[in-house]
Amino acid sequence: MEPSVIKLQMEEPARFNPDRLERLCAEVGELRAESEVARALEAISAWLQEIEVINPLTDANALATTLSALIAASDHIGMATLARVGRNVSACLARSDTVALAATHSRLMRVGDRSIHAIWDLEDLSG
Repeated sequence: MEPSVIKLQMEEPARFNPDRLERLCAEVGELRAESEVARALEAISAWLQEIEVINPLTDANALATTLSALIAASDHIGMATLARVGRNVSACLARSDTVALAATHSRLMRVGDRSIHAIWDLEDLSG
């Protein structure tokens, strides 16, 4: 009997904190909140692109700075999973754990993509 290889699908739902978005709307108004979410999504997309190409072994400071901005923006608009995974990458970077950093970095890229699409899908549903 030949050994079989099972391909694991790396899927994780993007968790969104609707309470955070409601608080943002209450704090600044619905129109301004919508504008802040759109700006944050554009910035998050740009930071994810930067993070994807930064070499953490040679430019840890740039990665840490970009991760910090990504985490803050994600928290601000309620992208809970993305913020959490960003903190995980930061922790691996701080420990200089290259194996865990590679794994969490890949996870951040997957979750980032799903999170952005989840927010846009919410926007489409709300009209």
